[in-house]
Amino acid sequence: MWQSENMSEETVTEFTFFVDAEQFGLGGYESAALAADESDLHEAGVYNVDIPRGFGTDLGDRIPVRVTGTARGLKFYARLLSLKDPIQLEELERVRAAALTREDR
Repeated sequence: MWQSENMSEETVTEFTFFVDAEQFGLGGYESAALAADESDLHEAGVYNVDIPRGFGTDLGDRIPVRVTGTARGLKFYARLLSLKDPIQLEELERVRAAALTREDR
């Protein structure tokens, strides 16, 4: 798990991405460390990434990756994952919209 020490003044929220276990298990997401380092994630508004370790067949074909960040940070992370699942994209936009609404208050 990676966690930034400095949180933004923007509204911070959490979203769980479900990534393909086969690609994850083959070292796709973890070994490539995505295309960003910790400073890139922090600058984009991503403050915590929790990826389960030692998963087995109990998680099925998708691995939950819990991300804490700003609305902008969550969108950034979705792009890093090349998220294409329309259901996840729709839910992500709902969560982002709620976070942005809280910021406006």
